[in-house]
Amino acid sequence: MPPVPDGAPPDATERAAIAAALTRGAQRGRLLEILLEVRDAKGGVGISPAGLAAVAEHLRLFPSEAYEVATAFPAVNYAAATPYATEGCGDLVCGLLQGAPGAGVCRNRCDGARPAPVARTFADYRAAGGYGQLRRVMADPGAAARMLAQLSAHQAVGRAGVGFPVGEKWRQVMAAGGTPVVIVNGDEGDLAIFKDRFILETDPHGVLEAALVAARVTGADLVFLYVRDDYAPIHAIVRRALEEVAAAGLAEGIGLELRRSGGAFICGEETALIASLEGRAARPTERPPFPTTRGYLGRPTLLHNVETFYRLTAAWGGTPGSPASVLLDPQVRLFSVSGRVCAPGPKPVRGLSRLADLVEIAGGMQNGHALGGLVIGGSSGTLVGAADCRRPLADLLAEGLRLGTGGAIVFGADDEPRAIAARMAAYLARESCGQCGPCRIGTAHAARILAAPGPLDLPLLDDLATVMGEGSLCALGRNAGRFLGRLSLPGRGASA
Repeated sequence: MPPVPDGAPPDATERAAIAAALTRGAQRGRLLEILLEVRDAKGGVGISPAGLAAVAEHLRLFPSEAYEVATAFPAVNYAAATPYATEGCGDLVCGLLQGAPGAGVCRNRCDGARPAPVARTFADYRAAGGYGQLRRVMADPGAAARMLAQLSAHQAVGRAGVGFPVGEKWRQVMAAGGTPVVIVNGDEGDLAIFKDRFILETDPHGVLEAALVAARVTGADLVFLYVRDDYAPIHAIVRRALEEVAAAGLAEGIGLELRRSGGAFICGEETALIASLEGRAARPTERPPFPTTRGYLGRPTLLHNVETFYRLTAAWGGTPGSPASVLLDPQVRLFSVSGRVCAPGPKPVRGLSRLADLVEIAGGMQNGHALGGLVIGGSSGTLVGAADCRRPLADLLAEGLRLGTGGAIVFGADDEPRAIAARMAAYLARESCGQCGPCRIGTAHAARILAAPGPLDLPLLDDLATVMGEGSLCALGRNAGRFLGRLSLPGRGASA
């Protein structure tokens, strides 16, 4: 149950912050954004119980509904007495680098402190041919059908790890009837993944043009850019891009909104993300119906991540000229490399032959460390030992290794794989929305088993892997099960 306010009203700073946030929109769908705006105005301190009650009253919500949202998103920092922490999260990369120079700068800054991003300007993007495809689609009623044919010919697929054909997803949205919504997912909440950040901070107009083309083709009248709350420098870049596009008349008839996520990894799941945009706690729903049929507020919804939208521009020739435009080559894969390497960061790679080559591309191992292996694929990825990292990547892929969204966390020979697995399991347990038993109970139990001293109970881990993999509602729990099933630890076979 939510705490009952003690009768003391919000202080003057909080009252002013609430009033300002509500003037920018007093709809339930803005609830999360309102709470984040209040937090920002209070210097990172979260809204108080009394303030939350006031917001609920303004939005005509039950206090319990507002409380459920405020406590579902860590970034809201609800009722906290201290500012929201953006450093020293204690997750896997921070755990590996404790005491190392530059360690502790996280919240998906696992590649360390970096200079302020410099994005390609609207003028430069236009000069390179940008927004030409959007203008063609706007001017020619027959361009939508040709655009779908181009996507099929280009074999465009989603870049969120599943590889679903983009053209087929667009067709499903168009066949559903009603007026669709387009969502650009820039939440990027997984462990040490920062590829979408790299694209947005260098070439935001490439993403925005693709999203607007998608809106024109499918008939959408609303585009959300859903960006990770911790990516503060990118918020300013995206807002400026939206203003420039609107001023140029390129979004006529289409609403453009920047919304921030609330620091919940579960929002990588489509239906959980949509729930947060509707002003609800981020909890997945069963599918079908799929968002392409019934998504945001019951409308057909097209949702891709940032990289997927950006790469779509290659279907009409792309706009070379930014650091991200190397991704217009479909053979180039973008890896997020972090951990015990000298030059972590986003690394576009063409024709990767071995995982060990990623270490060299990232400047080699830090002094005093030999390669122990890599964690591939994020929080529910695979621990690949040093010997397998030196094998041909094609062989590992044939044996079932999945690269996922391209996360690559490098660990040393002196780092204990079981401790790494325990941190990964703890992250999954923390990020579970708790809605279904297999995930809620299984992730927490697996984290305890891996963190406990003494021999591992491998049969129990195998049972947990099976139950989570087969019984969880969404991909977080199912992938957590696969992660446990793939673990290579003493008593179990080789990695990958």
